[in-house]
Formats: sequence, structure tokens, C-alpha cells
Amino acid sequence: MSEPKQSSFEGWAVVEMMGHQREIGYVTTEAYGQAVLFRVDQPDLPEREFTLTMPEWAEVDGVRQWCPAGSVVKRPAVPPRTRLIAPGSLYAINPCTEAAARTAIERNVSRPLILVNVPEGIKALPIPDDRDESDDDYDLEDADDRDESDDDYDLEDADDQG
Repeated sequence: MSEPKQSSFEGWAVVEMMGHQREIGYVTTEAYGQAVLFRVDQPDLPEREFTLTMPEWAEVDGVRQWCPAGSVVKRPAVPPRTRLIAPGSLYAINPCTEAAARTAIERNVSRPLILVNVPEGIKALPIPDDRDESDDDYDLEDADDRDESDDDYDLEDADDQG
């Protein structure tokens, strides 16, 4: 009797796992005794400058600032890393090209952007103030002024009403 054929995967992919986790990189299949795991090697990304295609937050002298599209920013280097993933935690393996994987890694990595320059004639955008005072659910200053009789609830009164 012949042994069943084991399949394997090798190539660039976006690996989706339970718990809304994602790993992106070069995927290989590795066997450790009876256990088979998927190894995802994410390549390093060197420090690089690029031009924003849409407004984003960036650091300017240690302060986060909303920068307009067209601003040149610098992203720090990202070291390479490897993760071994058990098949039971997989949701999907989405094969892709190396270029697509590197673009996805760039978008997935959350490293702070550092502003290099803003296009001439365009001012840095002000920090959006979307805080609405009416959204406050509980104001600590008003907590001492509230009527404490509102906190008392008498079960006997509730029975009389029903």
C-alpha cells in the first residue's frame, strides 16, 4: 500500500489567520515530525523616502502632523522576520507576485512617517478637530453636582407600580 501524497506550498502570499491576523511574505511548508507548519518569511525593507498620494499623519520635530498629498516622507527600515503558522489557524493563503507582496507589506507595516518636505505652495494641513462636546457621555466636573437621590431605587415602589 502506498503512502498518501502530501501537498506543499512555496511562493509569495498573503496569509490570513483566525483573529484577523495577516502575515505577508515568502511561504514554504515545513514538517517537524508529525506537525506540518507554514513558514512565512517577511523580507526586510530598507529606510526609504516616498511621496504621499493621499494625506497622512507624519512626525515633524517629534509632533504628529497631518500632511497633504504630494509631501515627501521617510519611513524607517523594517527588519526581516519569520513566523511559523499551524494549518488549524489558517483562514486563507492568497498567492501573489513578489511585487504585490512587497506592496502589501509596505501598507501593512505601521511605522511612523517622518516628514521630509511639503510641496511648494501647499501648507501643512491643520490637525482635524472632530471632537464634538455633545459626544461626552460623562463629565467628571458635573459628577459631583448630580442629584444622589437618582441613585436610590426602591424595590417596594417598583412593586406598587406594577
